[in-house]
Amino acid sequence: MLVPFGLMGLLKERLSAKEFVLTAEVSPPKGAGIKKLIENVRWVGPHVTAINITDCQRSIVRMASLAVCKIVLDLGVEPVLQVTCRDRNSIALQADLMGASGLGIPNVLCLTGDPVKVGDSPNSRPVFEVESTNLLRMASMLQRGRDNQNLKMNAPTRFLLGAVVNPTLKGAHGQYDRMIKKIESGASFFQTQANFEVEDFSSFLKLARNTNTPILAGILVLHSSDIARFIHENIPGIQMPASILKRMAEATNSEKEGIEIAIETMLALKDDCAGFHLMTIRREHLIPEVVKGFYERTSS
Repeated sequence: MLVPFGLMGLLKERLSAKEFVLTAEVSPPKGAGIKKLIENVRWVGPHVTAINITDCQRSIVRMASLAVCKIVLDLGVEPVLQVTCRDRNSIALQADLMGASGLGIPNVLCLTGDPVKVGDSPNSRPVFEVESTNLLRMASMLQRGRDNQNLKMNAPTRFLLGAVVNPTLKGAHGQYDRMIKKIESGASFFQTQANFEVEDFSSFLKLARNTNTPILAGILVLHSSDIARFIHENIPGIQMPASILKRMAEATNSEKEGIEIAIETMLALKDDCAGFHLMTIRREHLIPEVVKGFYERTSS
């Protein structure tokens, strides 16, 4: 079933109206089975405006993001297609974007991609013909009905184009400058990585508001002390404060503690951003609890 143009596009509509927005991330399965994927989409979908589908995140081989976005569309939920530069040359990137638009996928998040060596196929050959800013430029040309060689297309693509940013004041001017370049290249919204140092996160978001571009602050929901330490030691760009590691290590119920940390962070940042992007590591069932807790406290 093809989804007609205009049926989706809630993310663009709500960001344009300056409504507060929540999105969430769902990882594709490692394999061809989609039962659990469908369960996760049905579980998370009612609580968010759109669901991001990762593109072999951390260079781990998984089902193609494009295919999963079509499944999400067929379930009546709005997807955000994540596209990385790691595995495709410019021909393949353009082909996938044309295909995504043809399927009615309304949103694309452009990323450079994690290095191959951190994943489960370290001997694979990376491509990286372009990086995220050039991918945005390429996607913007497709929006104008021209390919990367300025050849005319039979119809333009129709996307809300987004980009990512590392939300920390460490090297803030470099991050801010990259945001400006990405906006000039076609980015209409930003999604951030997580930052567990709330004051630093808030300060960066306040600085980034000068771009006049909507920013969805990334919230990573922890579920165990082990996963908190793993993230701290292995995920580039995320440093876990000692206080968070201590809270997770001493918690009698680590999932509840992780939810509480997420809600506390959201309450502290809600006036600094256009909304939140919620992430977990294979614990999508925690997302509705975070959303419910956040809205209960903001309305009380």
